[in-house]
Amino acid sequence: MRTILYFLILAAVNGAIFSASAEELFLGRVLSVDPEKGQLLVALIESENDTDTHGEKSIEVSIPKDRLPKHLLPGNIIRIWGGFNGETGSLNATYLQASGQKSYGKDPTGVRRRIGKSRSQFGGQGGGKGRGRN
Repeated sequence: MRTILYFLILAAVNGAIFSASAEELFLGRVLSVDPEKGQLLVALIESENDTDTHGEKSIEVSIPKDRLPKHLLPGNIIRIWGGFNGETGSLNATYLQASGQKSYGKDPTGVRRRIGKSRSQFGGQGGGKGRGRN
């Protein structure tokens, strides 16, 4: 019984010390693009229905060059998955999706993308598209 108590205390302390960072979803309008550096200047939009930025401040977004969408132009509306860096005041993106890109339908919350990671859509070898259990 004591062993279980020690294990539970250890698990609680471990959970409090190590916190996992989750990806957040941002919506923004592209102001400028630098494909050589993999950096964008984006004005964040508060809601998806309201595409006007209302004079919001711009934020710098950095992403690996190979993940930058092709044909990205200033004025495009993009979805950004990533985390905010409080030290530099910039956004570190792991994935970008420009409006009008083909992406298996609308996915404003990113749930389908996360489910698709376990399937073959995003590099996994899961049971999607007729590859069920072997």
